[in-house]
Amino acid sequence: MTPTIDDRRRLTVLSAIDLDHPELRKRLDEIAERAASRLGRPVGLVSMVLDTAQFFAGSYGLEGWLAELRGTPIEWSFCVNAVMSGEPYVVPDAAADLVQSANPLVTADGVRTYAGVPIVVDGVVLGAHCVLGFSPSEFGPEDLDELRRGAEEIAEVFDAYRTDERPASPGPDQQGLGDVPDLPVEV
Repeated sequence: MTPTIDDRRRLTVLSAIDLDHPELRKRLDEIAERAASRLGRPVGLVSMVLDTAQFFAGSYGLEGWLAELRGTPIEWSFCVNAVMSGEPYVVPDAAADLVQSANPLVTADGVRTYAGVPIVVDGVVLGAHCVLGFSPSEFGPEDLDELRRGAEEIAEVFDAYRTDERPASPGPDQQGLGDVPDLPVEV
């Protein structure tokens, strides 16, 4: 079954992460900066794909309205392709790309190259760890490996900022119980 952008489980996992926490944002910004630096690109992002928009939970190198709004409508998102496929998405020359050439990020903001890999938490793809550039360029396997390592680190960081109370592993009194519903309590 192909995932959808409004998949309930995906959005539930995403909503359980405290994306507004200042320390989380700082760590994600650092990971985005490291990826941009190591891949020699001016922009690095940690993009969370919602059902109608993408939100940059971490960023480096953004300027203008993108830096101010920290996101775009989903229709402009390159990252949605990595989320929907669960695979890396690479665009060496967005101006010549059949899918991206009419994208306002390309036509108005000058994005010319993109590489992103899925960020997977609890078995669902929440967004993409990516880099952008303003001139066409190729990405090699080592570039995607660097982004994958960053995406794995991001998933680990997200676990530290979960707002739900899921246990890491069942305790001795929970072994074999599975999902036990909450019972009503009379007061």
